[in-house]
Amino acid sequence: MLKSTLALALGAALAVLPPVVARSADTSQKPYVVLDKSLGQLRADFNANVGKVRLLYIVGPTCGICLRGLSDLQESLYSKKGNDPRMITYVVHVPTLGAREVNVAPASRLITDAHTTQYWEETGITGKLMEESLGLTHRYIWDFYAIYGPTAVWSDERPPVPDFYQHQLEGMPPEKRLQADAFAAKVSEFLAQTAPGARTSAIGAAKSE
Repeated sequence: MLKSTLALALGAALAVLPPVVARSADTSQKPYVVLDKSLGQLRADFNANVGKVRLLYIVGPTCGICLRGLSDLQESLYSKKGNDPRMITYVVHVPTLGAREVNVAPASRLITDAHTTQYWEETGITGKLMEESLGLTHRYIWDFYAIYGPTAVWSDERPPVPDFYQHQLEGMPPEKRLQADAFAAKVSEFLAQTAPGARTSAIGAAKSE
């Protein structure tokens, strides 16, 4: 009960913070990428990093529980990995709980890793497509944290099925409930399997399909 209360308070506080300005000569530059309904930019970014461990999070920028999940991952994973270039993170913010684009910049502060890209996807189709990838029905996917190994390729409209995932949703497998320390340990397992030549080999395999 206390954790839920703290998470909701965190969400409320972040929602009213002023937007973050990206570190750039152009002070109008947003600290996130705006996706269209095709998710083409996200798919391109994902496939550009074949050979690396990729983490895909689908969250609501005004959802206190989601924000608490990101904060826990920052503490358990990102603060200890030292901006590992073999680990790439994509955080997709979707319009759940009435979220709007203006809410994304404050929420993007929670993960400080240099190899993380934040996105705003205003239609919410990301969660729907992930629902289809997982073979679920009537279970919109968000507050969701996925790991993809080095050989994963995003080859069609839907994102590929994750190699591992956790969540903070009701009605989903309780054994897959987000535990930041366990998630971080699983990321370490994937990184340990990432050989120096994996990127080249995986790209070659993807082109031959």
